[in-house]
Amino acid sequence: MKKKKLNPMQRNPIIKFVLLIVISASLLSCDEDFMETGNNLINTIELPPLYETDNIIAYSKRVNQVETSNLTMHSLADFTDPVYGDFKSSVLAQLQLSQTNNDFGTDPQLDSVTLTLPFFSRLVEENVYELDSVYGSGEFVLKVYRSNQFLRNLNPGPDGDFTEMQSYYSDQLPEFLPNIESTPIAESEPIDLADYTTPLSLVQRSGTESVDTLSLSPRIRLNLPVDLFNEVILDKIGSPELASNANFVNFFRGLYIEVERIGQDGASMHFDLNNDDAGVTLHYQTQRQGFVTNEEEEPEFETNWNRFNLNFEGINVNLFDDSFTVDASNPNLEEGDENLYLKGGAGYYSVMELFTGPDSDGDGVSDELQDLRDRNVLVNDAQIDLYLNEEATDSINRVNRIIVFNIDKNEVLIDYIRDRTAGTLPASSRVSHLGPLMNVDSLGLRYRLRITDYINQVITQDSTNAKLGLMVTDNVNVTGSVEAQTTDNQIESIFRQTAQFTKGTVLHGSNTSEEDEEKRIKLKIQLTEIN
Repeated sequence: MKKKKLNPMQRNPIIKFVLLIVISASLLSCDEDFMETGNNLINTIELPPLYETDNIIAYSKRVNQVETSNLTMHSLADFTDPVYGDFKSSVLAQLQLSQTNNDFGTDPQLDSVTLTLPFFSRLVEENVYELDSVYGSGEFVLKVYRSNQFLRNLNPGPDGDFTEMQSYYSDQLPEFLPNIESTPIAESEPIDLADYTTPLSLVQRSGTESVDTLSLSPRIRLNLPVDLFNEVILDKIGSPELASNANFVNFFRGLYIEVERIGQDGASMHFDLNNDDAGVTLHYQTQRQGFVTNEEEEPEFETNWNRFNLNFEGINVNLFDDSFTVDASNPNLEEGDENLYLKGGAGYYSVMELFTGPDSDGDGVSDELQDLRDRNVLVNDAQIDLYLNEEATDSINRVNRIIVFNIDKNEVLIDYIRDRTAGTLPASSRVSHLGPLMNVDSLGLRYRLRITDYINQVITQDSTNAKLGLMVTDNVNVTGSVEAQTTDNQIESIFRQTAQFTKGTVLHGSNTSEEDEEKRIKLKIQLTEIN
């Protein structure tokens, strides 16, 4: 495939020197405000045209399994994704005592038990919330089952030495089902997410005549059977089962939580199980001695209303079950695929191979890359534009951020580390290296990945031209990983944010149709050739 020739530089060495100073200054200036190289520079100096190459092969791969016992948010779903197909997720949750050997007073009587699942939400105006990480608008019911599956913290290992943490994975539901009771202990009325946009007013008793009214963010609340928790908690007061969490989780193994759609639409939601309000709350009344001012006076017993919490600070496993229709089992490794599929969870990631043109001497380095290495060049800027396939997606499948990484080393690129736009707010962080989804030109929505430092290493330092991976993410600031298994075992882990962020998108690839030729993946480099 032909590549564009660089215009020859002016021969005057002084002009060349001035040009290099201007370019370097433009790249190193502005900690907060940045501009793309080549824009708004001194008008009297004409930069050489961009070097463009479409010698790129890009294709998609399936993630079969991800570790889901170490996530910071969990999904519940029964949903048909318009691009990928049916997806169902559930949670196997291990409850822990908020207080061991708790003082329940005298003659405690359990009044009610409530499961609380707080949504990720934000207040957009007075008394109006917007739910985050919710897709689909169909009604569903929430079902809760008692689990008898023991979730251990440590892996016995081949020698039985218990030195490694036990991991659990997204595809283990068939293994766990025999230990989950078949009849739910509780089931909600039909839930419509449209009803969860206003604060929840909750009335709680704190004494015989004292009542508190709370205004809370949106959450699902479901009453659980009192008889079960009388058996599990109040009947065990003073027993070893409540003396430690290790004893308790061995006695009461936990809950299995799922949603079931009503009708065809369904919904997919994420919940914050680490929220202080998440868990199971026991509301009970008990007798406690009242306060006396005279030491000789015998204190009388008074009725008190108390609460006791079981939280989700134990092991929680997200379990996925899908019937995805996107087949990534046979990618085109010669020309790449027409579309690139990126989906979180146990979904899809994509691979990009750069500088894939002819290799006449068979040394593993393409003629194009070798030619660039043989020149004395300065890489001022390098970027890849990835266009959204808007015909193949809808609003559900439009993810704001994607992340690129070195597959060979399983790490982010040097551009990620050096990005001066890194900040605490994920939405506006690292926008130079990992440009968010934007509608910037006549070609439509695209991501711009600036990989200048990486390309500079490949060309000028003979660094390995590695395969690059693409994944969706909901937080570019977090690069921690969890174990994963792919169809070809090419990667052994994926970003944790990708594992727990189950949305997906579709991009134009490296083998586009003729009408979409302009949206084909291209690498554009601003080069200065020094003679």
